[in-house]
Amino acid sequence: MEKTTGQTLENYKIEPFTLVHDILINWWAILLGALAAAMLSYVFVGIRYVPQYTTSTTFVVSSRGTTASYSSLGSANSTTATFQKIIESTAMQDILCEKLGVDSIDADIQANIAGETNLLELTVTAASPSESFDIMEGILDNYSSISYYTVGDIVLNILEEPSIPFSPDNPMNTGSVMKKVFVAALAAFAALFGVLSFMKDTLKTEEDIQEKLDARSMGAISYEIKYKSIRELLRRKKKGLLINDPLAGFGFVESFRKFSARVEYRMEREGWKTLAVTSVSENEGKSTVAANLAISLAEKDYRVVLIDGDLKRPSQFLIFGLHPKEENELGEFLKREKKEFNLFMKTSVPRLYVVGGRNCYSSSTDILQNEVTAKFMRRCREAADYVIVDTPPTAVLGDAELWGQCADAVLFVERQNFIYAEDINTMIDKFRAQDTRILGVVMNGVQSFGRVVSSTVGRYSSRYGEYGNYGKKHKESEQ
Repeated sequence: MEKTTGQTLENYKIEPFTLVHDILINWWAILLGALAAAMLSYVFVGIRYVPQYTTSTTFVVSSRGTTASYSSLGSANSTTATFQKIIESTAMQDILCEKLGVDSIDADIQANIAGETNLLELTVTAASPSESFDIMEGILDNYSSISYYTVGDIVLNILEEPSIPFSPDNPMNTGSVMKKVFVAALAAFAALFGVLSFMKDTLKTEEDIQEKLDARSMGAISYEIKYKSIRELLRRKKKGLLINDPLAGFGFVESFRKFSARVEYRMEREGWKTLAVTSVSENEGKSTVAANLAISLAEKDYRVVLIDGDLKRPSQFLIFGLHPKEENELGEFLKREKKEFNLFMKTSVPRLYVVGGRNCYSSSTDILQNEVTAKFMRRCREAADYVIVDTPPTAVLGDAELWGQCADAVLFVERQNFIYAEDINTMIDKFRAQDTRILGVVMNGVQSFGRVVSSTVGRYSSRYGEYGNYGKKHKESEQ
């Protein structure tokens, strides 16, 4: 019964490791987004910014005809209110407009008493230092003539002369704004990628295989770091992640033991001897899984033949450190361009033989369509207890389907949080439409905060070249 991949919100589960992983691998996009937001905030603040410059002067309020201070606070407050009206009067505004050569005065002019004193402080705030100072001068030059009949015997003596302001009252603090916007954008973009990771319908846990795919779960294989030292990391030495490597992590080896036991049990129960190992996309580690499955079966005293069925980008000779000769080339044998061949190459693992080569064939599909392929598979089946075929990715070439038709069953290797479940189901249905049996799906390179044992970072897949960029969701049907 075919499973649907459409999910309601309650069907989505949070897997912390993949969530954090998806956020971290997109650090560059998050950083660029935050930097762009900070730059936009700089531009926005610059456009909206209007500087304000303030010129001030201080008067001493006193009575006319005497040097005594004008000590009554109530009278001083009354004088301040009157002075404010004088400044705002039409007469004063006309004088200031004429002095500045403008139609109207765009400035904030305020008169206030300094605390409980007889000191009156006058401030003029305008958009430029010169405008602020010119308005102040205009008031000082003309206020006495206008106020003579309104303030009575009150005298305003200048205590502090005004000066031109050299810095704005509201400096453009773009640095602080940019920092705040950067941090906020950083958190927002990280949250966005977290939501996208949460909503991404990929295989994140082993349970997802049963819930999202129309296939049996064959288990999960723990992630293993490829390069064990800084020297290997810098040299990028081509090597396989093999379970018989003394440096292999415990979790990696044990997960493979469990997986191979499941495969052995199922194939023995069904009476199957030949198994094609494939994946939807490249870089999912199917070649390494095929190699380690063959090793695991050989270590149980089975005679195992591992066929490198990827004639376009062979990799098993690299994984096992072999040096194929022309007489070992599987492609040449299938083309029948030579008569003598020695296809079975010995490995360091007893009872395990590799058939393949190192030559690349652009016409691999045409070669495999030859009837020689089926005959070759029958001969391998008679010569071994198990035959494992490492095939190309299904979404890239049709070779995997041809190998699947010659094998008893097909195993899909799917990397954790890599391919959409809908795409995997599409490929599984495609094989079944050709009467090919599906052994199941194994999830590869599994990491979680609870299962990171002896491996933490690195890449887990055998590189056999570029078929194309298939790292994201594809809906591709092959004829």
